[in-house]
Amino acid sequence: MKKALIIALLVPFSLGTIAIPALGQATEQSQVSLEDQENAQERINFSGKLRMLSQRIPSAACHLSRGIDTDGSKALLVGAAAEFEKILTALEFGDTDLNIQNAETRRMTLAKIHELHEKWTPLKNAADAVAGGTATDAEFSYILTENMPVLAAAQLVVEELVQQYSNPNAVTRASLMLVDISGRQRMLTQKVSKETCILGGDNQTPETLSDIEGTIRIFEASLEALRFGMPAVGVGPPPNPEISAGLEGVLADWQSVRPLLSDILAGDALSDAANVQKFQGLNTTMANMNTVVGMYGQAAGTN
Repeated sequence: MKKALIIALLVPFSLGTIAIPALGQATEQSQVSLEDQENAQERINFSGKLRMLSQRIPSAACHLSRGIDTDGSKALLVGAAAEFEKILTALEFGDTDLNIQNAETRRMTLAKIHELHEKWTPLKNAADAVAGGTATDAEFSYILTENMPVLAAAQLVVEELVQQYSNPNAVTRASLMLVDISGRQRMLTQKVSKETCILGGDNQTPETLSDIEGTIRIFEASLEALRFGMPAVGVGPPPNPEISAGLEGVLADWQSVRPLLSDILAGDALSDAANVQKFQGLNTTMANMNTVVGMYGQAAGTN
């Protein structure tokens, strides 16, 4: 893939994570405790995971409604909603299970968390109804049409936390950026899972096919940048051999499901078995990418 395309796809997502805090924010940032600074990578990792969960929930709900891996999709729907709630609560009040030791006190960060909570609550209620088999058509449609505002609000939380916990040391800032970008890859696997499930259904829009194409391009461009580095947008190469090997494993996962995505883009209908393979394959890609994000978090914590 051409370097110009990678830069064009990465820049909109990476600029927010490397921005230097404004002068008016310096006082609040300086009050971040040493303990909070040391587990900043957990805050970035888990806040980034909210982006993935915002897409896993509609993906699981869609696959459940279509009878695709019903046991697996229902379990993912229930688990994703519970995990979203736990992480969001932890970011505000702390949770030692997640190594988020203290409650958040910074006003601007709390405001972003509260804005996300407002958008999350109705999505959670609809997800609970779908999982419980009591959802109305309106509740099911809400999950498939109103998940993107939750994703956007989660992204703002990530950006606020990266800005808050980045110190003037460029290495640390770059490390947290890698946690952010690699964490976004988790979300993209679930976004393409959701979009390919919606395609052909009642909630398809004229943009659905182009959305799938765009999600795939961003995932592949970002994976290439993570594997080889892209200094032009502040993305360094893998900081250790374990992360490099992990990224190669993610690439292998992606390549196993990519032909099915190509069939969908070509207008071919997948068989029931192929739909299950696609759903499970993207979930495997996400799970292994999640492992890599944890490695990036550990690497950031050693800087």
